[in-house]
Amino acid sequence: MRKRLTAILAASAALFLLLPAAASPGADQSSVLKLNALTEAQSRAVGVRNVIVMIPDGMGAAQATVGRWYKFAKTGVNRLSFDDLACGMVRTYWSTGLITDSAPAASAMATGFKTSYGYIGLRPAKSAMPGLPELLKGDESTPVASVLEAARLQGRSTGLVVTSEFPHATPAGFSSHYVQRSAMDLLAEQQVYQGMNVVLGGGRRYLDPSARKDKEDLVKVLRDRGYAYVTDRESLLAAGTGRLWGAFAPTGMERDLDRDPRIEPSLAEMTGKALDILNRNPKGFFLMVEGSQVDWGGHANDPIGMAAEILAFDQAVQAVLDFARRDGDTAVLIAADHSTGGMSIGTPEIGDMPVARFSEVVLKAKATPTKIAQRLTEGPAPSFDEAKGLIAGLLGISDLRSEETAALLGALKERSAKKIELELGRAVSRRVGIGWVFTGHGGEDVTFYCLHPRDQRIGGVIQNTDMAYYTARLLGTNLGSVTGRLFAPAGRDFAAAGAAVSIDAADPDNPVFQAVKGGHTLRLAVNKNLAELDGRIIPLEGVVVCIAVIPGPSVTDPNAWFAPRAAVNLLK
Repeated sequence: MRKRLTAILAASAALFLLLPAAASPGADQSSVLKLNALTEAQSRAVGVRNVIVMIPDGMGAAQATVGRWYKFAKTGVNRLSFDDLACGMVRTYWSTGLITDSAPAASAMATGFKTSYGYIGLRPAKSAMPGLPELLKGDESTPVASVLEAARLQGRSTGLVVTSEFPHATPAGFSSHYVQRSAMDLLAEQQVYQGMNVVLGGGRRYLDPSARKDKEDLVKVLRDRGYAYVTDRESLLAAGTGRLWGAFAPTGMERDLDRDPRIEPSLAEMTGKALDILNRNPKGFFLMVEGSQVDWGGHANDPIGMAAEILAFDQAVQAVLDFARRDGDTAVLIAADHSTGGMSIGTPEIGDMPVARFSEVVLKAKATPTKIAQRLTEGPAPSFDEAKGLIAGLLGISDLRSEETAALLGALKERSAKKIELELGRAVSRRVGIGWVFTGHGGEDVTFYCLHPRDQRIGGVIQNTDMAYYTARLLGTNLGSVTGRLFAPAGRDFAAAGAAVSIDAADPDNPVFQAVKGGHTLRLAVNKNLAELDGRIIPLEGVVVCIAVIPGPSVTDPNAWFAPRAAVNLLK
């Protein structure tokens, strides 16, 4: 009895230390900082074998509410699978502003640093928001380790599952490092050489030498590294349990409502396959799953596409929760990176909406405005009567208003798929009392959801960076130490070791860092985890990163290059 009471008190103390601390003026003290005070026994209670981070990109509170009602219309169930896990809110702002982009948001959740707009896996160029730690001189725009990289160095398996392109901002934030989120060829190359066990999503073109500017055949690289490479649902489901890379569309995958299940797997199916592979590692795993296109529906002001993506994400969450509860040693963290569209439920025109009317409208939709717009702008231009027939048949709107007719006529005349998509999304929205402020991101807090097998959850109002710190504690690792191990300043450290350094930019898309000492030559190709020492190839435990824009004159500055510390030791 006494031993049991002692255990209960210890667990209670650990939980107390995880609760939010009151913030002092001018500081952002998060609940996660309390984790540093845990005893060894309490740390063991927090630590888990597996961590799964799930991100419904663009899902604010309004989006989640509409997604829940959409699920009710489709299934009769009036709860999302993760509703009971809500335990706090996440502050989403970036290093110098209120309204974040997916790149700094994902980087914050993955590395613990709020960073600059468009940055992937780097410290910011400038840190100017209240409560952020001072940015030390020389640390600007330098690479920092992600929780995925930290898990991999522990010997855990790692994976990404998304419906966007695999080098899109959110998955890249967990697995790449660069100053431009738009440089997806470069980010994809880092991901291929990152050594992850499973990557599933869209983005086939970023592996294709005919589509890549540098003409590198990354499919061949994957196969040479032991990956099974699949491009359709049947091949995914039939794949074995070794390393797996699935790219199911040239760019982003189809919206879930438009998806052909004979070709593209669902988010839940991809997640289930990833879990099956990753869980075979006795050391555990880290997995990031993104419902990428909730955000895309918000950008299009499309409640149908957005809500269908939330339902697809909900199904993936259910698969994860079923696994986690069976496993008993898995933590699940769920939060959006930001909201999208400034969505409201209720408009000046419609102050209330009976649930039966909402269900009637949304159930008529057989395709998203995105797919309809695509069909209306491919091939010969349709007549307006043909367009109206397609809209009525696929979206269920046969009573276009005069202003809607005028707007669609203009968009059809321009052959603008984006304008057609936007007008159709807003037409549905008007009929269900949904308003939109604009097509960009929102800066409000988003909901945080968490499952821990021993209920050692954080809560309250936390920072998006706290998710990285908490994940690191769950994994029993230190992100600062991993950063020092993976991203030594190559120019400085090789020079300090007595080497002569230079940059070979003969191929401007594939520059190489070169260090010469004592008759030995070491070459480090950018974005790869390979060192070449006197012609002999040596694998490294992380990728070589150049923070200068490639191609560009700054590439030749050795101080723009970072490499695993073990690479520096090769010349000592």
